[in-house]
Amino acid sequence: MPMVDLGGVVTAVVTPFREDQSLDVAALRAYVEHVLSVDGVTGVLCCGYTGEITSLNREEQLRVVATCAEVSGGRVPVIAGIQPTSTVDTIAFGRELKAAGADVLQVNSPFYNVLRRGYLQNEDVVVKFFADLAAGIDLPMTVFQYPAGSGVSYPATTVARLAELAHVIGIKEAVSMETYVADYHAVAGRAALFADNNSYTLVGMLLYGSEGTMVGVGNVGTHLWTRLYQLITSGDAAAGVAHANEKLVPLMNTFTRDLGQTPWSFVARVKEALYQMGLLPSATVRDPEPSVTEDDRQEIQKTLRTVGLIG
Repeated sequence: MPMVDLGGVVTAVVTPFREDQSLDVAALRAYVEHVLSVDGVTGVLCCGYTGEITSLNREEQLRVVATCAEVSGGRVPVIAGIQPTSTVDTIAFGRELKAAGADVLQVNSPFYNVLRRGYLQNEDVVVKFFADLAAGIDLPMTVFQYPAGSGVSYPATTVARLAELAHVIGIKEAVSMETYVADYHAVAGRAALFADNNSYTLVGMLLYGSEGTMVGVGNVGTHLWTRLYQLITSGDAAAGVAHANEKLVPLMNTFTRDLGQTPWSFVARVKEALYQMGLLPSATVRDPEPSVTEDDRQEIQKTLRTVGLIG
């Protein structure tokens, strides 16, 4: 297995589209270069939920991964999201992502379908799935804990067993603080935990041993998120909390409140912010993802001004 040092601030990048909703590779290349120019960024996650994985076909996913790998040129690891189907099919596509340049796979839950959720009660089934991927693809993997988005969560006892697999190098934690603490103790240092919480709990996770962050809202003012990590890891928790209150809480309140329970799109709001900041040529999302309203644009503009990201 290729060795990958994963930690710090990993940016879960958006996937730019033209106004006709076609993939804009040139804009992707320029945007990823911008992200990598930010001091403290240690990785790029592409084809995640922020990257609209559910709206990309497989050919497009491979092109996105290849573009990110080309731009990175080995400077930082490229993590590719993968949405599992069957084990055999997931292994086959995982190999293609590896060939395209992925250094790590972020494995979304294969049990999001309601008819499969009962399988979570059988730890052997879950562990075997990841063990089979490890043997069949031979790439490092991160496990995605995302109950709000997938409808499922791995119990801490399952997380503990997954962390025993050599290929599982990280757990991405989009969970409550209570679940994070349970997973932290279950993993016991065998895999890195990454905070992906879209609330103030993110700071608590960093203070409680998280190895870094992987947040979609981290596209907006990426340098503000690396600053938080630098302050916390340098031991200046008070300054980190103050920075979060001043700069990051307003962003999280604007972009991620009640995520998944409102009729507006988190990704559309992030893209609109990047468009207003001049980092994307278009804020286009793919149907059926809803675009922002004029009220949304005004709210986003106000927040960006409040935290100093636009004049």
